[in-house]
Amino acid sequence: MTRYVLYGGKGGVGKTTCAAATALSYAEDGRPTLVVSTDPAHSLSDAFDVEIGPEPTRVLEGAELWAVEVDPGERIGRYRGQVSAALEELEDLGITLDDDDLDDVLEAGVAPGTDEAAAMDLFVDYMDDPRFDRIVFDTAPTGHTLRLLKLPDVMESAMGKLIAVRSQVSTLAESVRGFLGTGGDEGDDGESPELDLTALQRRMERVGAALRDPERTEFRVVLVPETMALLESERLLSELDAYGIPVGRAVINKVLEDPSPDCARCQARHEGQRERIEAAGSRLGRPVTVVPELRDEARGIDALRTVAGRLETEPTG
Repeated sequence: MTRYVLYGGKGGVGKTTCAAATALSYAEDGRPTLVVSTDPAHSLSDAFDVEIGPEPTRVLEGAELWAVEVDPGERIGRYRGQVSAALEELEDLGITLDDDDLDDVLEAGVAPGTDEAAAMDLFVDYMDDPRFDRIVFDTAPTGHTLRLLKLPDVMESAMGKLIAVRSQVSTLAESVRGFLGTGGDEGDDGESPELDLTALQRRMERVGAALRDPERTEFRVVLVPETMALLESERLLSELDAYGIPVGRAVINKVLEDPSPDCARCQARHEGQRERIEAAGSRLGRPVTVVPELRDEARGIDALRTVAGRLETEPTG
């Protein structure tokens, strides 16, 4: 059993429900578990019917089940000023980055306002938290998730460029100060904590290694039994393979089971879904778990236990 499980797929397919149900199952099996939402449209609070914030919150008495809806704003602030200051130093000294290098830095997520970078940085905190034996991630819709998973590699490279640039700027600045006789620490009030770019680079290395390790990580693709969802899932799997992310099962959610024999429309829908489920097994090349469409909204512990029961069954294919 892997330590990290990530659920991904297009919006509205039930990733949050699956993540919450899996976390509940682990916790009730005696494994301290944290479920993390990196989706900007957080809905873990709705799934558990409990208010959840930006710090791990216990959501079930009698079981070690915790949840957190990531707020990357604070973490972004830690390095926003550092990057801005580094670029300003370059301009002041008449030094410019090569266009390609600058693009790498900005696209890496170290530019102000990039939520994914902060979420990846927080990943290490949760990895190292001794309270949790299992961590389940409810990721954002497909495009955001792919940026998130690609980020450790890009940030690691960009951090290396920034570290090299900072070293060059620091050396040149010291030379200029010595020449002008203005050495010392004037202007440094010591109140702005400096981000250790080397440490951040190492954190990204650890995240990247964990995400690619099939002994620790399993990505599960969630979809509904519709043709467009199947096509998008095929594209997602192709991207995940390219990034080296280990993918386990595909979860086909919201499946109509036992349709009324008196409802011709229900029977037709059921037959169409059955055909697409069979197609998914061969086209996705992954074991498939089927989760039924619930009569009511998948909200609260009882509903999540129902979903967890199906997720625990052995996938087919």
